[in-house]
Formats: sequence, structure tokens, C-alpha cells
Amino acid sequence: MLTERQLLILNKIIEHFTKNGQPVSSKTLVEEDSLNVSSATIRNEMSTLEDLNYIEKVHSSSGRVPSVRGYRFYVDHLMRPKRVNIHERGKIKSYMDSQIFQISDVFYQSAELLSELTSYTAIVLGPQSKNKTLTGFRIVPLNDQQMMLIMQLDNFEVQNMIFKIPTNLHVENFKQVTDFMNKNLVGESLNTVYYALQNDLPRLFEKYLTMNLNIVEMLEQTLLHFTEEQLFVSGKMNILDFAEDMNIRQVKDLYNILDNEGSLFTLFNSLYDRQGTYNIRIGDEFHDRLFESFSLMSVPYQDDYFGGGFIAVLGPTNMSYDSTLGVIQVLKEEILGKLEDFYLE
Repeated sequence: MLTERQLLILNKIIEHFTKNGQPVSSKTLVEEDSLNVSSATIRNEMSTLEDLNYIEKVHSSSGRVPSVRGYRFYVDHLMRPKRVNIHERGKIKSYMDSQIFQISDVFYQSAELLSELTSYTAIVLGPQSKNKTLTGFRIVPLNDQQMMLIMQLDNFEVQNMIFKIPTNLHVENFKQVTDFMNKNLVGESLNTVYYALQNDLPRLFEKYLTMNLNIVEMLEQTLLHFTEEQLFVSGKMNILDFAEDMNIRQVKDLYNILDNEGSLFTLFNSLYDRQGTYNIRIGDEFHDRLFESFSLMSVPYQDDYFGGGFIAVLGPTNMSYDSTLGVIQVLKEEILGKLEDFYLE
């Protein structure tokens, strides 16, 4: 159990290292008015904190830096979300009040803004929509070779994909398929629609429609874009600012993870707690050498109508945890407010 003085010193070491990125010496802490103790006392307390593995000595310096255990203790027991200043709050509100045409824009813009405000890599998972309802379906011919399938959900999300027109599929078939889908599947959940595409529709299409059954495969592909998780990533290049201890191969591997939606979702899905207020994974807590120099902070959100997702940042282990959490929480409030606006429209 740490004493009050040891808690204060640990907090100050983390504060200084977060701000400057430099090992913290006892001399630096002596100059802290809030400590009001001798340099000998500070050295003794720092020695105790080091013995307890809350701080570590850097070989090239006489100063100390927080260890993973020190950061873990800090985020679990000492950290409080820092109040976001008026300028940043105004920027968040202004950014989120800009013109948004569909629900995915909310999460794309949130990732862009979060990366800009924190200088870290921002990841936002949009609401999961597997239990949503199909509310609209259209096929639009673009030219003699291409067609666009358009599906709409009850949360105003729109998914469209362009395909090459299958052999033997004629313009009159577009209306047949559209009428069939609107009559039989619009108003059903996506799970029901997907099941029908895999089991019932091929037989029904063959019986009632004169067309190439490749259209079923196209419908399945479009629907899969609905049922996949939607991850929006911004500031991927920011990882280079914190990768000085990594070789080129490791940096490339890490970038590839951030660039692959499936790999990224698998990683986040295994790390964060959807029911918690926030979750922070630090350094070797990832159990992956690629992330030893990084921390991941994620905050889940839940909307009664649209569903849930998370807002996260990937940054260095000495990230500004309190400021970052404050920004994410304000952004979370804005996202939920924007979702409510979509629902009420």
C-alpha cells in the first residue's frame, strides 16, 4: 500500500514524463511546491517506488520513468478525466454540427477530429447493425455494363455497391428483382434477409423470375457490407511519432494491422469491455511485441436505437491519459446527441 506522499510523487513523475517525455530526476521534483519535502526524502521515496516496480531507471539518465505497473496503478486509482477547455469543446461541437448526409459520416468525422485533437491514432467503431431492418432496396443501371445495388436500413444507413451486369440480365429484370425484394424482404431484419438469400431466394427466383441467379450472389455481397463491423481509423501515420524503438518490419506490421479492418476489429474485440466506462491496455499488457511501446484507450457507447460501438485512441505509453479521456467523453456525448438527431428526423 503506497503512502500519500508516494502517491503524490508517482503522480508527479507521470505528469512530468507525459508532458516532456524525459526521465524525471529528484531535482525536478524538489522544485515542485506541492511536495514541500527535502531532496533526500524524495530520493528515498523514489527508491521505494522503484523497488515496488512502479518506476524504472533509464540507463542513460539518473532520472526515472513510469513502468507499466506504475501506469496501471495511475489509470486505475489516480487518474481523473481532465476537463476539456472551451476552445476544444467548441471545435468538437462545430465539427459535429457540420453537414452530415448519412450516419457513417458521424463516425468518420469523429475519428478525424479525435486524431486531430490528441495527435494519436483514432479508431471509432460505428453501431453494429446486424439486428436492424431493411427499409429500402433499389437497382440502378449505370450504363450497359454496370449496375448499382442500393440497400437502406432503418437507422438511415445506406449501402451501395457497383457490379458488372450479369449475362442474360436485362433491364426489365431490374424491376422484377426490386419489386420482389420490396414485397418479400423490406421490413425484415438483416439476419432474416441474409438467411433468405442463402436458403429461400434462389428457389423463389428460379420459380418466379426469369434471370441469371448471379444476382443472388450480388445481393449477398452487398448485405455482407451491412453486417460487417464498421471501423473508422484516422491518424495512422501518427504511430511513427512513437515508434522510435521499433524496426522497419515492426512498423510495417503495425501499420498493416491498422489498415486491415478485420485484424483491427479482432484486436479491439479481444481487448475492450463493452460494459465498462472505459478500458486502457498498456505496453506488455497486449501480450504482443508490436504494441509494447503503445497504450490503447477505448470508451464504449450505447444508443437505444442504433446500437453500440466504441471510441478509441492508440498512442504512446506516456500518453496524456487524463486529457485524452476527457476529449473522448465529450466526443461520446456529441456522437450520442447526433444519433438522437438522426432518430428524430
